[in-house]
This record gives sequence, structure tokens and C-alpha cells, in this order.
Amino acid sequence: MARLKAREADRRKDWCEKTSTMLARTYRLVRFEKLNIKNMTRSASGTTEQPGRQVRQVRQKAGLNRAILAQGWGLLRQRTGHKAPGRVEDVPAPYTSLRCSVCGWIDKNSRKSQAEFVCSFCCFTCNADTNAAINVAAGQGGIPRPRRSAGAGGMPAATSRRSSIREPQPNWVGIPLF
Repeated sequence: MARLKAREADRRKDWCEKTSTMLARTYRLVRFEKLNIKNMTRSASGTTEQPGRQVRQVRQKAGLNRAILAQGWGLLRQRTGHKAPGRVEDVPAPYTSLRCSVCGWIDKNSRKSQAEFVCSFCCFTCNADTNAAINVAAGQGGIPRPRRSAGAGGMPAATSRRSSIREPQPNWVGIPLF
């Protein structure tokens, strides 16, 4: 059993080395979504003093944790940073999957399901993971800015079709949007 686990770890490390080398040689800038893997894989069962909450199937959570750790996300990020110093950026994870990659609109209702993204502003339709990957590649993540002007009662002074949480759009320079 130990030999099988060691071979699995060797395969994972080999894949990370080859992939990080390819990324460092091929791209001038590599962006990763900044995920807190330690919190994502935290134990669902908790301790005897504080048992885990909001998790009904502890076995399913344990399987998910194993799958996340088996992918080697942290190792890939680390090795790419070593091979391409100064050319690796971390994009904040919040709102990358809720932001439309075409118009920049952020709306939680745009995420119809785990796999489907339909922008509630421009009606752009895409796979949700593809949309999030485009946002990460463009460096679009983080927390939306608060409203700049508000009228009485906190409502925007001028009525428009735009949301109050829409951020100014960056100049797209050299970043292909698929």
C-alpha cells in the first residue's frame, strides 16, 4: 500500500513539474486563483468539544478533501512561481465565478447552476467554470467597490439599468478573451 501511495505522489509531482515548466516557458504572465486550500480541506467532523456543523455527510466531505489534495494545486502554484519568478500573479477568488467575463456585471443570480452561467445584464451564456477561468486570466477578481453616489435612502441618485456594484472596466491590453 505504501508503494502505491508513493507512486501516486511521484506521478503528481512529475505532472506538476512538467506543467509548471510548460507554463513558465510558454506564457509571459501566469495567473492563479488565490484559493485558501487549507480552509477548503478542513475537517468536517470537528473535535469532540466542537463537532462539525452544516455537513451531513462527513464521508463525502472526506472524499472531497482527498480529491482536492490529490490534485496538487498548491504544489503547481509553488513550482510555477519558482520557475517564472516575478511573472506569476494571484487573483483574489471572490466574485470570479459571479462576474460576467464579457460585460463585467456581478450578480449572484447569473450563476444558474454549478455548470451554467447566464449574465443577467447582457445575456451572455457560458459554462460557469469557463467564465471564471476567463475572469482569472484577465485578472478580474476581488470584492466589488461600494456605490459612489447614493440618493435618499441609499438608493442611486439616477435610475439606470446598471447595478450599483458594477466596477469600472479595465483596458483590455494583450489579454485574449475567448
